[in-house]
Amino acid sequence: MSSEEINISDQERRELTDEELVILAQGGDYAAYEEIVLRYQDKAFRLAYSLTKNDAEAQDVVQEAFLNMYRKLDSFQGDSQFGSWMYRVVVNAGLMRLRKRRRLSEVPVDDEGLNLPEDDYYGGSAPQWRVRADEAVQNRELRQKIIEAVDELPPKYQSVFVLKEVEGLKLSEIAEVLDLSVGGVKSRLHRARLHLRATLGPYLS
Repeated sequence: MSSEEINISDQERRELTDEELVILAQGGDYAAYEEIVLRYQDKAFRLAYSLTKNDAEAQDVVQEAFLNMYRKLDSFQGDSQFGSWMYRVVVNAGLMRLRKRRRLSEVPVDDEGLNLPEDDYYGGSAPQWRVRADEAVQNRELRQKIIEAVDELPPKYQSVFVLKEVEGLKLSEIAEVLDLSVGGVKSRLHRARLHLRATLGPYLS
């Protein structure tokens, strides 16, 4: 990116779309990128915290993600929404942090490695654990167990679960963020819910 001065006011920048800001930033307008950061820093932090469960680590993830995005801004061609690209970069940075913490790079996890129960193991379909969890959300112990269970999910399942259940993204949006098919997202989300239900079953009965 060049360091060319862009003659535009802060107010005008705030009224621009993400795509327009990206074009300005690619042309050397760093203030345009700062506006992008302001727009997305809260969402980025919430996502990073959902993955790391630690304020300091979440801040580090966000800083690393926005730095990476700035360095790679020229590679953004607008094929997807900027928000989706941001989610992808933050998720990748967060998962890298989790791998370092858990040293999972030395212990790969296969799809078949969880040995999860069938759908009717606890009765009903996998999503029912969420209903029961919602009903007991005031229970502090249960809430803590849910947080711990989500934190213990393998990263590839945790990222899908967080994007769906915490961030509220659609399956198609998650597929775009993680570069998966919608079917792949459904499969990982299903396994995440099964894994959580198996872990939380005793607390939800």
